Amino acid sequence: MGGIAYLLLCFLTGFCIVESVFKDTKIFTAETFSKKQINLSSWFFRLPAYFVSGVMSVTWTVYIFAYIFRNSGNPMGYANAVSIAFVSLYCVMSFIFVIRKKKGMFKGEWDKIETAEIVMTGLVVMISMYLMFRSLGKVDGSLKIGLSVFSDFSTHLSMIRSFSHFGNVPTHYTFFGGSDVKYHFMFQFLCGNLEFLGLRLDLALNIPSILSMVFSYFMLYVLSVKFCRKKVIGIVTLVLYTFRSSAALFEYILSIPEGEVISTLTNRDIAEFIGTTNHEDWGLWNLNVYANQRHFSFSLTIMLFIIILMLPAFYDGCARVKEYFTERVFHFKDYFTVCFADKEGWLVKDYKTCIFAGVILGMSGFFNGAVLIGTVVVLFFMAAASDRRLEFVILAGIAGVLALIQSKCFITSSLFSTQYFFGFLSEPRTLVAVIDYIRKLIGILPIVLIIQFLRIKSMHRYLMIAFSMPLILSFFVSLTPDIAVNHKYVMISIMLLDIYAAAFLVWLYEKRDVCFRIVAIIVTVCLTFTGLFEFVIFSRKNTNTRSIIYSYEDDIMNWIWENTDKDDIFLTANYFLTFSGFGNSIVLSGAQMYNAWEYFSWSAGYDVGERDELEIAIYSAENKEQLYAFVEKAGIDYIVIDRSNRDSDMYELNEFVIDSSYEKVFSVGAGEDALSIYDTHKKI
Repeated sequence: MGGIAYLLLCFLTGFCIVESVFKDTKIFTAETFSKKQINLSSWFFRLPAYFVSGVMSVTWTVYIFAYIFRNSGNPMGYANAVSIAFVSLYCVMSFIFVIRKKKGMFKGEWDKIETAEIVMTGLVVMISMYLMFRSLGKVDGSLKIGLSVFSDFSTHLSMIRSFSHFGNVPTHYTFFGGSDVKYHFMFQFLCGNLEFLGLRLDLALNIPSILSMVFSYFMLYVLSVKFCRKKVIGIVTLVLYTFRSSAALFEYILSIPEGEVISTLTNRDIAEFIGTTNHEDWGLWNLNVYANQRHFSFSLTIMLFIIILMLPAFYDGCARVKEYFTERVFHFKDYFTVCFADKEGWLVKDYKTCIFAGVILGMSGFFNGAVLIGTVVVLFFMAAASDRRLEFVILAGIAGVLALIQSKCFITSSLFSTQYFFGFLSEPRTLVAVIDYIRKLIGILPIVLIIQFLRIKSMHRYLMIAFSMPLILSFFVSLTPDIAVNHKYVMISIMLLDIYAAAFLVWLYEKRDVCFRIVAIIVTVCLTFTGLFEFVIFSRKNTNTRSIIYSYEDDIMNWIWENTDKDDIFLTANYFLTFSGFGNSIVLSGAQMYNAWEYFSWSAGYDVGERDELEIAIYSAENKEQLYAFVEKAGIDYIVIDRSNRDSDMYELNEFVIDSSYEKVFSVGAGEDALSIYDTHKKI
């Protein structure tokens, strides 16, 4: 119950913050950005706004107090006690103020929700719950980790457990123990705190993940309706967002022998993601991303929230320029003068909103850094055509300062390794290959968007370009060693551009001519066909028989929790979650591993070369003197030996040297499958 109470407190805190900052939150759903009335319930905006504002505020408060109490022996316990008391006091005082000031603030808002929206909400909740519990859950008293997520969940679950069982503050990356933490970890800290407060591990991760995904849908729906005024466009946008456009299924069907298409597509044994582009077999572009990268939806909700807050300034800028040229001949020289030289384009009219948006965006940096960057890119291009540009400057300045402070606190070296990298994942990296890559990746969506671009007003054309900028960034710049990480920027752009694709489909369908409606239906099927099939693949891929089933009660984990400290570092084989072996126990314990699965550390920006060399040297040491010297240099507290070491291709294990040099403090299993843990502080 402690974890549920924590989440409820987050909602209450978010309510108090949002309602204190904004004079009337109903206005966000009462009219479009062009000031036309719409009958949209404010709950679709308020609930996500309360959630992200409250979660970030309370969670950062807990983290800061955990840091203050880091040497207390129970940092998470003291941090929660003080934070909850402090936040509760704030909520009581603020709640009374808000309720007195805003009587009737919720009146009539439930009545605005239409039947179609109730059905939409039900489906959104069902899809979100299905994705999360299908990929992670409890089966016969054991933890189930789905096949489509188990790899990345190695680091996610390890970090969560490092917080819930070790109070990993100041925070270290568990797969590169003893180092700084370059990977955004605050969502894992949230989930770890929920487990610490009593929620079972799967619930501690699933509940905030479900809420995050549902609320990202809500915010996208609000943005769509505020753009287009029609709720049906918002609903179609969510359909396109859920089931991605791609040529993958069509190419897959063409590769199937004639007469076997139906039997192949319905074959339950086929459980691999389709697509011929690099890493498409990872499920890099479909719904699996939201099941795998649980922090992604949370940060997308923040991005959409901030875009909604700042779009009125863009509309004001466009309206002012349009009014100026209504009775004048258009000249580019005059256009730039009106846009950039007129003080109306720069004056600040709403300090509260831009300061609030800057704080929220800045706080999100270690929830998901990629979304922060994607949001800044979109806002930059919005600001160029907006009024009140200084509000964007204030927002960016606050967000940048907060992000920089976090980086300085958590990261000892450079956060980014920015370099020009043309082509993203296309091969070869040429213009022709890039065009073909995009064709394969997102199918006919570019054609739909080009047609819509030609038929809409110039203001929305500019917004389409602004929304495309994260995608363009992904094809020209690499911010991390692994270019595949750029897929989030592509998905951000596609999500925002889906609004315009949905508007085109609805416009096409509303034509009275039957031919237009048939075309609309065919295009909709083409845009969602691959995504629907991949949803089926996701379901097949995460059945109980294809998942890792792991006992909640484990001797190795319990020994680690009872006998080691949060700063102890384990030398292991290159562990990640697998379907067998004792390595899972150490990963899921949350212990710090010296050199676990290298891909995760390398892609996060760590230099794994030196640790590779020391790992090989320690396991293959020829005598005690060598072993002692290597262990001291590496700063290892425990050495783990299991079958993975004995079968390693990297070195020839000298198990006798380790066994005769240090005391064996734990062992389980027998023969080649035995796992032994040696304490390097107990020399023999």
